[in-house]
Amino acid sequence: MRELYQGLEQIMVQFRPVFRREATFEWFVLLLWGIMLSRQPPAVTSYLNALGLGEGYYHQALHWFHSSAFSVDALCDSWGEWLKKHVACHRLKGQRVYVGDGIKVGKEGRKMPGVKRLHQESEDVSKAEWIRGHYFSALGLLLSAEQALASDSHCVESS
Repeated sequence: MRELYQGLEQIMVQFRPVFRREATFEWFVLLLWGIMLSRQPPAVTSYLNALGLGEGYYHQALHWFHSSAFSVDALCDSWGEWLKKHVACHRLKGQRVYVGDGIKVGKEGRKMPGVKRLHQESEDVSKAEWIRGHYFSALGLLLSAEQALASDSHCVESS
């Protein structure tokens, strides 16, 4: 377990150049650990609880999300560069393999932020062709261990 923690800390340290202030970077590390350790619904309070920090730290943690000491774009770019260089980045014909998924969640509210008209692909005629709701999606880079992906035939090639 100690090796896992040390490995995660080594990854986090690589993001230090993205942050203009040491304190901002330290909050980044704390909040990441809080996210990983939390067993409660995602929220700043949950992350602080997972770290054993009391309500006195809430406003400081909340301020981190609005800090001018780092750029979210620079952080995302740094993460993307780290992933590209990762030794376990799975490739097919020299190209990185990405996996993605999405889900549409219907909502009744008309004035809710982010609610849009969404097309439903379904062969079930009892479902409406269009719904109002939120669309959640994720894209990930496929990392592999040699023994975990013994056959390339189970993967979809990236374009």
